Amino acid sequence: MKYPFLQIAKYPFLLIAGHPFLLIAGTVTVAVLMGCGPSHNSQSANLTMSAWQQAPLTIDGSDSDWIRPLPGYIPSEKLSYAITNDGTRVYILLSTKDQQQQQKIIQGGMTIWVNSKADKSIGDAVGIGYPLDSHHARDRALMEEAQPDKYSRNKPVRLEDRKEYALYGFVRDSIETYTYGDDNPQDVEMRMDYNNAGELIYEASLPLAILFPTHNPSSGYAAKTVAVGIFVQGLPPGADVPRGSGGPGIGVGGGVGFGSYGSGGGAGISIGIPIGGGGGRNKHLSKDSEIWQTVQLAAGHRPF
Repeated sequence: MKYPFLQIAKYPFLLIAGHPFLLIAGTVTVAVLMGCGPSHNSQSANLTMSAWQQAPLTIDGSDSDWIRPLPGYIPSEKLSYAITNDGTRVYILLSTKDQQQQQKIIQGGMTIWVNSKADKSIGDAVGIGYPLDSHHARDRALMEEAQPDKYSRNKPVRLEDRKEYALYGFVRDSIETYTYGDDNPQDVEMRMDYNNAGELIYEASLPLAILFPTHNPSSGYAAKTVAVGIFVQGLPPGADVPRGSGGPGIGVGGGVGFGSYGSGGGAGISIGIPIGGGGGRNKHLSKDSEIWQTVQLAAGHRPF
């Protein structure tokens, strides 16, 4: 097949897919001179390596057994994160010291999704919902309906008020709800608490056998890749959110958090979706956030 050539500033150019490439010594130099739109697959190249977890982590809402600083960061959400694995489980840690982001998580609700097909979507993914948002927190919804003056929808919600968590997709066509702190048949672990520095700490752990039920665990999971999604619900415009110490409100615009896991590097994609508004000095956060990170599981010792 013959390609048309252009002569620009005395140098030959080759047109490929409508874009000129500079020809030097018979090779095609990757130097696109014409602008092009963003690729639809640009987020798919966002791949990091999980760190191998030498010893199992205790899921108790504490980051004392994690290596600091955390390798991942999402600026728009002021969230630090880490994803590790051993031969049997994958571990997820989120951390934020920002008070507005803490309240966004506690009041708005959050779901962590893990897609074992490495697809950045909740299709075929399993999810851990905690804290549950106001639409899914059954106890609080009933109390708000029975005693609207005492349980105002705009009243700040404390972490200790969040009494339930939900598992999505582990059982086909079912949403399972459990009391926070109780075990579940899927052996999924999750806790949230504050550390001594005032950071909100979220820990979760999922069995790899649940994510990859047809895989032979004796061969290890190092060749497997998962997509981890962090979904944080937006707050209603009237929510009582403390103002941070200077700077703009949380989650304004999108952001990319760069980090590395083991020998790999990558970026977390944050997408803000406006759902409301406010104004004046007490303007509050009111948008949803969706962050996806594709992670290749680390290699290490095989389980006994």
